[in-house]
Amino acid sequence: MKEIKQIVDPAFLRESNYSYVKYNDKELATVLCFALARNNNDLILHQQRIELYAKNKQQALTFSAMIDLFIALKDKGFEYKKRILDKYRKHINSKQAIILTKALVSPLSARTPVNSIQESIFNTGNQGLLLSSQNINS
Repeated sequence: MKEIKQIVDPAFLRESNYSYVKYNDKELATVLCFALARNNNDLILHQQRIELYAKNKQQALTFSAMIDLFIALKDKGFEYKKRILDKYRKHINSKQAIILTKALVSPLSARTPVNSIQESIFNTGNQGLLLSSQNINS
């Protein structure tokens, strides 16, 4: 029987932190988003996307990428989510940090309403207030 040799993914053999193909940052963001849509549990892709947006000082997109990671992990990975939040807290605003801090103990789902989210892969974009019949008639 022929022995199968494990091949190291080329992404880990190049200078680039993201891919063995050279992309500019906008193209790379698109590639990462498509890859995450197919492999939503790939933590390396999630972290690369967060790092890319943080490096480019894109606060809203960094937050959205972190939301996507938290949604993908559901109620698992408390310590990992906490480390990610600690590492990238300076790249998001205080309201966004509060949302993610709450998400450490109360898992996010794709339908969790989150204000001011942009280009999230998993969040459906629900936001706003629940209206009572009292608000509708006013």
